[in-house]
Parts: sequence; C-alpha cells; structure tokens
Amino acid sequence: MKTKEIKGITLITLAITIVVLIILAGVSINAVMGDDGIIKKAHNSANLTKEAEVKEAINRTILEFYLTNDYATLEDFLKAKAEDGSIDSVTKNADGTLTVKKGEYSVTVENKTNSSGGSSSGGSTGGETQTPEITIGEAKVVANSDGTGSAITDVASVYLGNTLYITFSHSITGGTTTVDKTIPYAVTKNGTYTFTVTGTVNGKSYTKNVSVTVNQFKTAKDYVAANVEVTYPDGKVWIPEGFKVADDSASTVQGGIVIEDKDLNQFVWVPVATIADYKRTWYKGYGSFSEYLEALPEDEKTSVERYKGFYIGRYEAGDKENTEAKTLRSSNDVTKTVTIKANQAPYNNVTKTQAISLAEGFATKQGYKAKTKLVSSYAWDTTIEFIQKVNSDYGSSSEEGNYYNTTFSYTDITGARQTKEKSSPVLVPTGQTTPVCNIYDMGGNVFEWSNERYSPGPEPYCLRGGEYKFASSTGSPAGFRTKRYIIRCQRCYRVQACLIYVDLSPVCSNSSIARSEPKVII
Repeated sequence: MKTKEIKGITLITLAITIVVLIILAGVSINAVMGDDGIIKKAHNSANLTKEAEVKEAINRTILEFYLTNDYATLEDFLKAKAEDGSIDSVTKNADGTLTVKKGEYSVTVENKTNSSGGSSSGGSTGGETQTPEITIGEAKVVANSDGTGSAITDVASVYLGNTLYITFSHSITGGTTTVDKTIPYAVTKNGTYTFTVTGTVNGKSYTKNVSVTVNQFKTAKDYVAANVEVTYPDGKVWIPEGFKVADDSASTVQGGIVIEDKDLNQFVWVPVATIADYKRTWYKGYGSFSEYLEALPEDEKTSVERYKGFYIGRYEAGDKENTEAKTLRSSNDVTKTVTIKANQAPYNNVTKTQAISLAEGFATKQGYKAKTKLVSSYAWDTTIEFIQKVNSDYGSSSEEGNYYNTTFSYTDITGARQTKEKSSPVLVPTGQTTPVCNIYDMGGNVFEWSNERYSPGPEPYCLRGGEYKFASSTGSPAGFRTKRYIIRCQRCYRVQACLIYVDLSPVCSNSSIARSEPKVII
C-alpha cells in the first residue's frame, strides 16, 4: 500500500505571516490617515485654498482703497468696510501697522494714506493727502443782529436787557460746512457757548467744536458809571449813574422797572412817549380842577423830554431812625434820615415846605448826579396814567391801598405779622399793601404833599392820594386832590427823581459802550 504525503504550515510560519500582514496594514493606514497621509494632505490643501481665498479677498478690499478718493487713510476705509461686513475688524498695532481680520484669517498691512488723485498740502510728500481740516474764522461778539460791525472787546460793557450776537466764519477744503446753531447766534447773558461745526467732503463727515465766552454783559449787581439806556421787550429805560436794576425789578417796563442806589433806596421808571403826555389830569377832589395850579419847571420838562420818562419813589418816604427804634413817627422832627424802602415808618408830620426841602436834599445826601424833588402834579398824574394801563380805575378807585374800609395782612413796625381789619384805621409801614406796576401806596395810608397849589383860599397847598382814616378807596383814591394849609398831621411826601445832568455825556445806549467801568458791589 502506498502512503500519501500531507504538506502544511507550521505554527511559526503562520505567526510570521500574521505579523507581516499587520505591518503592511499599518503602513497602508498611515499612508491614508497619518499626518502626511492622503486625507491629511487633502484637508491641508483645502485649508490653504480657503486661506488664500480669504487673504485674496482682504487684499482686494485693500486694493479698493487705492482706487477711491473717498477716505483719507486706509484705517478710515477699513473701519467703514468693517461696518458694512466686508471684513470683520481692523486693529491698529503699536508699530502703526493694521491687522485686518476676516473669519479665522488676518492680514497685516501698512497704514497708508490715499495717494490716488490727491494733492499734497501742509508739507506732506509723495502725493499724499492729509485729513481735511475745518477752518474757523475769528469768533467775535457784536451788537448787530446780522453779524456785522466791530467786535465788542470791553468786558462787562453792555447792560442786561440788550441782545448781542456771536458770529464766526467756517469752511473745509473740498467740501461744505454747517453749524448746529444759527449764526449769528443771539445771546442775552454771559456764559460760554459751544458750537459744533460739521464738514462734509466726498460723503465723509468731520467735526470741530468752537467755544465762545461772552462776558460783555453787566450783571444785576453792577452800579452804572454813567447814565445808560437799557432796552426791554416793551420799551427803553435810562439807569442813572450810581444806580442798578434791583433784584426784584420786573422784566418789562409796564411791570415796573425798579432801580436802587447803594443804600437800597428804590425808584420806579415811568415812561413818557412825548412831552405832551406829561400832563396834569383831574380824577376826583375838593373843588374843581381849575382851582389847582402848577407850572411845569423847565429843568423837569427838559429831563423828561430828553430821557422820555422819569423816576418816582417806589414807596412813601420813610424815617430810618424811627424804623430802627421800631416806632411810628409822632413828631415833626425833620432831622431824621430819609429812606425810600419797604417796612419803614412813614416820614409824616411834616409841612409842605419841609417836604420840599427833604425831597430836594435827598439827592445831595445820597451823592446822586440825578436831581430829586418833591413830586409834581405832572409826575403824579402821569404815574396814575401809567398804572391805569394795567389797572384801569386806579385813579378813581384805589382798592389796593390802606383805607378805613379795607382789610389785608401786613408786617407792623416791630416786625410782627398783623391783620388790618375793616372799619379800623391803622397806619402801616411802607410797602405793606398791594403794588401796581411795582409802586406802593399812591392811594391810602398817608396823604402826600405835591408841588401843586390850591389858588382860591387861605389853604394854598395840595395833598394827593387819601389816607388810612378815610372810609373808602373810591372816596379818596390815588387821583384825589384836596387843599391844606400848614397842617402837619399824618402828612407825608413822595420823592421824584429826574435824570438831570449839567453835562449829559458820557452816555451809553444799545449802539455804544460806556466809556468807564462801573463799580461792582459784591
């Protein structure tokens, strides 16, 4: 029998074969999946392509800058592109270069100006154009509303109530400019005013702020150094030398412009359009109008005509010493200090002759250049006409005054608050009743002497305005006239001021500046 030979693989051979196969498989996988494998190389190739595309897009964006004149610098241009989404961001580096980012990729470039079609200026080289500069001309403050005229350079030389105008020119090369406020710009008080000028060149905006300090206005604490004319919305007022507009003055002529001296004595301006309007008027009184006489003094006429108005004491004349002693006057002592203030003991118990002397001497004692005098019938009646523009029956029915049948709250001479009851005659300090046009007590409280005279009989003097003992504001209103001789009892007076100068210059108006600075009281 023939034996068949059987051939096989030994265990060692099998093991070697498996190892070889594993090695070959690893080499194949690495060739495909490794760092240098086919897949990795394909991925890297795609990334490189994408990076190249992004960087090319960034470079095309940068190239666009050199083909346009819209922006002065590359940085400005790229910031605009970041805003519209063409790139993600632009960052200025410490060395002045720019890093432009889009997605995960970035490009660093020099920060250059636009050289296409531009012209050099201000010393630049290489055909580069500087950032457009807004040019501002001389900023000045003038009196004319159209901005013309010389600049007002004197500090604190124009008076409150006037209007000044800030003006300046503005331009930008190759474009147009606008201002956020209308130029010339009207101002009525001191302060620093800021304007924003916007220039536009090829669609690009540039801004510049302009600050102008106005210090030409005198404040309410300025005592004028010369007669000065001040304009208010409804008229003009002359402020006499040494006076200022009071803090509690009205802001209109009809409301009552109040001035005061350094001792706080106060007067109210009464406007007079023409000298024909400065006249006597009959309202109510003893006898007939023809029995009361007064010639208009020439100096008073000249002043009223020249200045188109006059001042009248805001209050009845007061007694300083009796006020300080907290007592009302009861004697005929005329050596006391005269005041024209609120809360004063009325300067009563004086004759007409004494009243004339006290009123005329008031200007001298106070150091006024303006003239003071006992109120004339012309001034009294013109003042009533002025008041009646807002209170039509003041001359015939002065309900605001202190009469027997009126009631009101007041501060007595001791400073205590009181109530004046009806049917109760009570003399009250000055300024306790209701003012009209900022003037007190022309009707009621105490009778007041005037320069008018009663001609027929033995009682030649004239009193005006009624008193607290009279029953009715209609029986003896502000326009009331009555005769008296030398009687003293409860007779007071009111001071009139005229702006009379021996020399009327220097003066200041809206169109001129005072030649000397005022004394400022802090």
